[in-house]
Order: sequence, then structure tokens, then C-alpha cells
Amino acid sequence: MGRGGINFRALESGFGVLCVVLAAGCRTGSGGDDLRLNLDVSEPESARPSLVVGHRFGRWLEVEPEAAARPALEEACLMEQTGASEEAIEILGKALEDMRACAGLFEARGALYLSTGFPRAAVGDFQRAVALAPENPRGWFALGHAYEILGLSRQALESLEHAHALGGDELGLHLSLARVHRSLQHLGPAARHYAHVLERLEGPPTEIEVEVFLLATGEPERAAHVVAMRERLEACRGLQLSDDAWLLRALVRELPGEPEAEVGATIRALEVAPEELASLTANLLTAMQLLDEETRPAAKAALLASEPDAERRARLERCLAQP
Repeated sequence: MGRGGINFRALESGFGVLCVVLAAGCRTGSGGDDLRLNLDVSEPESARPSLVVGHRFGRWLEVEPEAAARPALEEACLMEQTGASEEAIEILGKALEDMRACAGLFEARGALYLSTGFPRAAVGDFQRAVALAPENPRGWFALGHAYEILGLSRQALESLEHAHALGGDELGLHLSLARVHRSLQHLGPAARHYAHVLERLEGPPTEIEVEVFLLATGEPERAAHVVAMRERLEACRGLQLSDDAWLLRALVRELPGEPEAEVGATIRALEVAPEELASLTANLLTAMQLLDEETRPAAKAALLASEPDAERRARLERCLAQP
């Protein structure tokens, strides 16, 4: 499955126009289509917006454009946009020869190392970045994500949870936390972070829904408990499902041990309405959290709080409390 990053001047004459177009391309992200450039050739270098703001190095990591590092970061940004990632790495490496105490340069180069297939080099850069800026949650997220790619789940979890404790709350952080908890067989915490991801994800979330189904059905014995809890939850809430949703619900019982590609193909082939698939996935995530001692209290409280009617809420609480 993909683990990249969960989604980014003023010169004279015709050459200046070309550079502005390239610079606009460097600023990617959800607001990229609304970007407007309004530059004045007399504008001081320090006053204009940085090309690096909103750009994701390696297509996954934003970096704080420290003043001293800004020229090198912008040059690397432009090179990456043209597809010259190796040249961008060289630019950042040369800048680091003069500025060894710049966390942003290490973060940018580490992100490019990771995206070009050098995770161990990325870890080294991210370790230097967090040593220089220990209060920056993005640096710890980047280090944890690199450990995740290397399969070092416990080191990844430690770094990712530190990023979260420092206030990190971005989608990519929650996705990495979900995947690392899943690799460590931490059912409830993985489900909790997958729920955060699905709440924020824009566009078809099929890849994440497949991961949720695999988490729920990874082991036959655990799958039986998850399916039973999900069915109980749906019965307590009086959920009505279409025929396709019922079929998918029944097929979940047969998924334990199936490869990821088969699970994804099953979900896509049934063409269940997106809102029903989202509801089924959400119920699986809630069921997994209710089965885990660590996440059960918060999951139950959130479930009851989501029911505005006092009578139905009391009925739901009694239903869930039954043995």
C-alpha cells in the first residue's frame, strides 16, 4: 500500500513570466487553485511571500522557510517541480555545508531522500532536524514516518506520539499513527486514528476503507469479535441497510486472511453507495474501539454524545451494556 505522504520572482521580461509560472507550480495543496501572485519588481526579497509556503517537499512534508535558508529552499522547490529531485537534494546539501544548524534544510532534504527511495538517509536528516528544533511537531512526524517506511514500528510510534503530544494534528500524522498501531496489532488506537483520517479525508477514501477492513479482519478470532460487536451496534442503533450493503456486511465474515488486493476488489465490485460504505466503515471502527480497553471509555462516550435524543440515547446505552 502507498505510504507516501498522505497531499501544494519578480524577474523582468518574458523570462520573468516563465519563472512566475514555475514558482506558482511549487505551491501545491488544497488552496493551490486559488493562488494569486501579485508581485512588484521593487518589492524587497524579505517582504514577498516565500515560494516554500504551502509547498510539500517530496510531495508530503511542509517546511518552515527560515530566513537564512529561504533562497536554497526556494531553489530546491523549483528544481523539484521540474522533476529534478536529485538536483534539489544537491542544492540543499550545499546549503547545509554553510548552515549546519538549520532544521528546515534537514527536513526538506530528508523529505526528498524519503520520496526518492533513501529512507535511512532521511532518518539521519530528520534526527538532526529534531535535535535542532525539538519543539517542532513536524520534525518528529517526519522522523516517525521515515521509521514507519523502514518497518521500525516501535521507534516510529515513539516519534509520532511525541509529535502528537507537541500539538501535531495533521492528516498525515494520524494516518501514520493508524498504520503503525495496526502493524503493532493495537486494535483500538489504530481504529481511533483511522477514524480521524476518514473524518478529514477529501475524495474517495477507498484505500483507507480497505485498510480498515484488513484491520478488522486480520485475524479470524479477532474478526469474529469485531463483526459481532459491529452487528450489535447496528442493531442497537436501528440501522437500515440496502441490499448491496447487506451483502458487503455478510462478506466481511469471509474476509479474514484475504490479501489486500482481493479486499479492495470486493469493495469496489459491489458498488455500495458511498454514504453506506462510510457508515459501515465507521461502525467497524467504533466496534474495534469498543472492544479495546484503552479506547472503550472515550468511544462509548462519543457514541452516546452523538445521539441527540435523550430517550434513544438511554436505550442505546442499555443495549450496549447487555452481555
